[in-house]
Amino acid sequence: MKRAWTVWFLCAAFVLAWFGHAAAASAAKPAFDEKAVADFYRGKTVRIGVGFSAGGGYDAYSRLIGRHLGKYIPGDPTVIVENMPGAGSIVLANHVYNAAPKDGTFIANISGPIILEQLFNNPAVQFDMGKFRYLAVPVSETYLMIVTRKPNVGKFEEILGPKGKRVVIGAIPGSTVEHAPVLVRDVVGANIRVVSGYKGTADVRMAIDSGEVEGFFNTWTSVKITSLDKITSGEWIVLAQMGDKPVRDLPIQNVPTIPTIAKTEEQRQILSFGTSVPNQFGKVYVVAAGVPADRAAALEGAFAKVFADKELLAEAQKGRLEIGPLSAGEIDKLIGEFLGMRPEVRAQLHKAMKPAKK
Repeated sequence: MKRAWTVWFLCAAFVLAWFGHAAAASAAKPAFDEKAVADFYRGKTVRIGVGFSAGGGYDAYSRLIGRHLGKYIPGDPTVIVENMPGAGSIVLANHVYNAAPKDGTFIANISGPIILEQLFNNPAVQFDMGKFRYLAVPVSETYLMIVTRKPNVGKFEEILGPKGKRVVIGAIPGSTVEHAPVLVRDVVGANIRVVSGYKGTADVRMAIDSGEVEGFFNTWTSVKITSLDKITSGEWIVLAQMGDKPVRDLPIQNVPTIPTIAKTEEQRQILSFGTSVPNQFGKVYVVAAGVPADRAAALEGAFAKVFADKELLAEAQKGRLEIGPLSAGEIDKLIGEFLGMRPEVRAQLHKAMKPAKK
């Protein structure tokens, strides 16, 4: 009897091992014809379009990815990065949706928050965020409200109400760089003057340096790349965090978050849906829906591999670029949930942001 049980156990172990090996082999096998994809990409150039000007966070991530992505695309194509700024990346989103090649040679790095412009029927929007093929997001982000010493403000409470100190904030149309100050002004009652029209955060930083504006809203991931010294020296002051939880490695303590800023649950939801939630998929990489499925799958797989590349990770650490990627499936889920927002919440958010559309 004991021998029979031993034989049964060994047979069962063999079967389980065989199935495990088969499952692993199946998982390792690409879900597309790798030879056909390689034949297409061999000798070609893949372009990554960036929806903002050079020198900002989007540009830094795309250039980092562009240096490593080609070796993970079957056929080893050349990868180049080009900037196509305008309207918070709406210009680029329109381009990839309507005009760019739909053969898998053009990838767009657009801003997730432009989903708000679609939600509110901005006439400039000529795309449908629900129909892009999503590839990856390198990291979810939290925006910070940053001001210089010029307005003589040290705490967020000092700018609240009609008697609060006024700050002049630079903004990029159609992006959280504009959405956030509008919402903080009109929902919470901060004394903010919004100066919009900039093409990227590099342009806003130049306006800050020239004294044209006194601050801006920008992601912590971008600020660490471009201006960490100004934060640590106290030249720039962080007044607020547009997230539900504090940024883990922010070198300043007790900076208020959305739950602290908001006075009511309604305000919390408006600020969260208007700033925090869409930036979970903020720096998103997409291709047009018409790209052949096998090539889109190959690009998606290449992004998954590039974020595990040791050389990329070492370079990212050196450049203070966080890597905490979201997969295509995770992005699809977030987009679906956002576009399926309850009508009453959508109406409240639209009403709060309406001043930005005047």
